[in-house]
Amino acid sequence: MRVRSLLLATVLTLTSATACADSDEASGRPIDRLAEARAALPEEIRKAGALVAGTDPTFEPMTFKNGTDYDGLDIDIAEAIAAKLGLTIQWKTTSFGELLDQVEKHDIDMSISSMFDRAVRQEKADFVNYLNAGTSIVVPKGVGDIGGMPGLCGRRVAAQPETVFIEMATAQRSDCGRKGLTVVPSNKPSADVSEGRADAALNDFPIAALDVEKMQNLELSGPQIEAIPYGIGIAKDRKELTSAVQTALYSLIDDGGYDALLAKWKVKEGALRTGAINGGA
Repeated sequence: MRVRSLLLATVLTLTSATACADSDEASGRPIDRLAEARAALPEEIRKAGALVAGTDPTFEPMTFKNGTDYDGLDIDIAEAIAAKLGLTIQWKTTSFGELLDQVEKHDIDMSISSMFDRAVRQEKADFVNYLNAGTSIVVPKGVGDIGGMPGLCGRRVAAQPETVFIEMATAQRSDCGRKGLTVVPSNKPSADVSEGRADAALNDFPIAALDVEKMQNLELSGPQIEAIPYGIGIAKDRKELTSAVQTALYSLIDDGGYDALLAKWKVKEGALRTGAINGGA
């Protein structure tokens, strides 16, 4: 399955990457892939003129609330993609653990919420990959590099519920032997470290980096771990919508808008220009 997934992602990537240069053989005129994507959108979306997008706005700088407005890199990317398709976004606050269920039931058209594209999640949705992010460990300032995941043994480790970080901490606990590892479910993992309720926290690099900038009694411990692509989740039975979002993302990459957004939110190191579908592990 892993090989098949990678082959599919590669084929889709190469097809889309060359699409901008395609031309009609008879006339020699360039083919407008965005126009084709707009025409292929599900009828209900074209009629509404909007995509309903779900996000859990608790992952600053990726997705968060600024007063009553949605803000962050995820928000900017989704709205730029929608604009390429001649649409707007209707945002819907959704808890992280419910996002893919709502995608699958078509309660929302897509999810974008710093969600890693993982094989188990691909059972519920297809993912258009748009950013690479690794896991970072946050510790109190002065602790330094604890040596990656094994260094969490014997510590209280905060992680957000229903995320891969709970799975990572739980898996590491089984390797800790007598030292053990206490998993601390938390909606604000770094704050728990800052306030002494945990000894370390696991989070996406962009979020952890911002937390350390805001909470100056914290620091990042060592390099990022296991960089994985984030994905925009779309129901598996809506292939036309998935293709349209991918086409719009490629257009955003081609015209420089993608790089400008990454620079704005200070995550240029996460640039991912493949735009693959289901390219995660």
